[in-house]
Amino acid sequence: MLNKISADHFESLLLEATQWIDVRAPIEFVTGAVPGAINLPLLSNDERHVVGLTYKEQGQQSAVELGHSLVSGVVREERLHQWLKAIRANPQSIIYCFRGGLRSQIVQKWLAEQSVHVSLVEGGYKNLRRFFLEVLATRVEALEFCVVSGPTGSGKTAFLHSSGKPFLDLEAIACHRGSVFGKTSTPQPHPANFENALALQVLQLSSVKGPILIESESRLIGHRYLPDAIYNKILTSPKHTLEVSIDERVQNILQDYVLAVNNIAEQFEEFRKCVKSIGRKLGSERSSEILKDIHFSEEEYLAHRGLESNTVWIRKLLLWYYDPLYKKVFTPSPDTL
Repeated sequence: MLNKISADHFESLLLEATQWIDVRAPIEFVTGAVPGAINLPLLSNDERHVVGLTYKEQGQQSAVELGHSLVSGVVREERLHQWLKAIRANPQSIIYCFRGGLRSQIVQKWLAEQSVHVSLVEGGYKNLRRFFLEVLATRVEALEFCVVSGPTGSGKTAFLHSSGKPFLDLEAIACHRGSVFGKTSTPQPHPANFENALALQVLQLSSVKGPILIESESRLIGHRYLPDAIYNKILTSPKHTLEVSIDERVQNILQDYVLAVNNIAEQFEEFRKCVKSIGRKLGSERSSEILKDIHFSEEEYLAHRGLESNTVWIRKLLLWYYDPLYKKVFTPSPDTL
């Protein structure tokens, strides 16, 4: 393997599912990393902070000396043990820091002293991030999308996964179902991580011949914005509209948002918050009626563990809020599947 990995090799290594080891501090890692990378830092958050201050006040040499003193003895051995363990499990591992400078070079040197040789990323995460953004800007246009559309509850996400065709599941990457009720138990990724994961998916789909299914989405999924290239592609691509009865849609919502919830007792308050958040668009009378229905469903659950009454407020929400919204923003086009 090369001693330093340049941008020319990023695509092939990402597609090979190479193990990436991020040696930056945790506070840096959470704001953007290679999808699937593991964080085994050279410096902790506090250590990085004091080394950074020393660099600004006394220069690089003093900062390096302080870093070596902080990561020495037992601390050094523990961190070296973690790097060795990860690399022995994945011998083709690659390490990176922010710019491919001191931190990754120090780790590379310490590992070499143990007769373990790994490559580092030239330009570090900064260079990788630039590559991911270039992929989103230049590769999406070459893909052929077929946009799966349909009113709320029509089972668009399930269709993606059951169709047998290649697909891009934006909601899974965003950790959000897209609607005001779409919050999941998994926090949404940092915006940079959302974009990086999208770019990796685009790379993985770049060899697909024919249409790639993608769900019709607004520009915003939860609190994550779709990159312009993907959003514009959704707007201009052929559509396949799912025709599903209101009864089936109500049951789909009941299954996904009520029956599948681990702790439904706590979810009723979240339902109320969501209804209140759209109260101005829904109207005060309808909002009050739905809130009363939710309260009744909560009481029924607490008394009898029954959940079927949730279909009452789900149906009203679909008919009064989501269906008018869908008709306002969606113009049907011919089937393409």
